[in-house]
Amino acid sequence: MTLEEFAKWFFNESPRFGMIPTEGAVSYIEDITAVLWYRSGPFQVQQFIVPPNYIIPAHTHPNVDSYELYLGGEIEFSQGGEFIISPERARSTGQFGEAIERCKTLRIRPNDLHGAKFGPNGGVFMSVQHWLNGIEPHCVSADYTGAVVGKDHFDKVVSGEPIMVEQCGLIKDDAAKGIK
Repeated sequence: MTLEEFAKWFFNESPRFGMIPTEGAVSYIEDITAVLWYRSGPFQVQQFIVPPNYIIPAHTHPNVDSYELYLGGEIEFSQGGEFIISPERARSTGQFGEAIERCKTLRIRPNDLHGAKFGPNGGVFMSVQHWLNGIEPHCVSADYTGAVVGKDHFDKVVSGEPIMVEQCGLIKDDAAKGIK
């Protein structure tokens, strides 16, 4: 099954509240909460809840092919060194107060540089993942190359090449360009 087929199946056939397992349902990466919605074989779906005024520096996941799905809040996603969602679009709302960019999807391949800057309302997104190279799925933040979001994150990386930084030292450009 391809990532495309899995994503279509998950969004069309899974219960509206996911298939959250008993084991590993919640993970923490510094101040970020990850909720495991589904895991089977090489496929996994996680929801990330990110606090206000937070930066996830540009990074890669060398063993993961994914789709990132904007759910809500103020998120300026970046990909390939450029912001994909402008600050204005990140703050825009629809008729029910929902994020206007809700359901915007980014394809992130294993070595695609990507990150995000979160505004004063924080943000929520999902990551629909296909794990590669025989790696068993686990929290995607542990398969990580680039600047991390803090010491706890650095210590939890099991594959990749983390670079130690603290959240308080990050700036908006770090979310797109990364830190060398």
